[in-house]
Amino acid sequence: MSDSPVRPPGHTADAIVVLGGGVEPDGSLPQVAQSRVARAVELFDAGIAPRIILSGRCSLSGPTPDITEAAAMAVYAWDLGVPPEAILLEEESRDTVGNAYFTRELFLAPNGWTSIRVVTSDFHLSRAAWVFRKILGPHYDYSFVSAPSGFSPRELIFRALEECKLSIFLNEWLEALVEGDENAIGRLMAQEHPGYADAPTLSYDDMRRRIDEIAHINQIAGTQRWITEGQPPPPPRGGPERRKQRDRRAVPRRREEAMVAAEPHEPEGAP
Repeated sequence: MSDSPVRPPGHTADAIVVLGGGVEPDGSLPQVAQSRVARAVELFDAGIAPRIILSGRCSLSGPTPDITEAAAMAVYAWDLGVPPEAILLEEESRDTVGNAYFTRELFLAPNGWTSIRVVTSDFHLSRAAWVFRKILGPHYDYSFVSAPSGFSPRELIFRALEECKLSIFLNEWLEALVEGDENAIGRLMAQEHPGYADAPTLSYDDMRRRIDEIAHINQIAGTQRWITEGQPPPPPRGGPERRKQRDRRAVPRRREEAMVAAEPHEPEGAP
């Protein structure tokens, strides 16, 4: 619990929350994470909130690094001039669901904080907002601030496709979850989620397999492949050449129809 649970006068939020964006093997931050922290520091310097919560342990897949995402972000925030006493570390989360859940469990609920500003990258904004709404529910005031990713247009398209797959999966998985239902969300984290449950009912492999199925069903995988390889997508079925062939075949048919239409017609029922 923080030593200063009350929001000081002049601030519009209790805390600024920064979602982890990875950490390099040497403990430094990738550009995406640096941009998120820098944006949060701008908000802090502007007096939006008296503290910054840095959220993230590591990714759901891959090895655990020597330093957590939160700790690496803290070093960067200190270098940007944020005093250590204004920084709080959430070092349990391994995905966006965990970001929202552990931020609430470790800091918001114990301190009575109800208003936060969440900073994440431009490509991640929509999914993060959906997840936080599911986990926090209607009893919290939260809004989102975009940090530029610095990605090229091609990279942004690729990330948008990845976000599409993940969003569809989350909608399937958490659809029945009532927003802000603490008991149901607690069971999800303790019994089902592969990132946190000791014996999860949903394995990481099952999760990955379903996400891949979603990609193929929605024809996302092929689009990602041509973006990655720099090749143009295959032409749609019935492309321009095929349409021309159809049009050429249709010309005489239209002429025949026109001739038939010009002939007198016998009334229906005539012998």
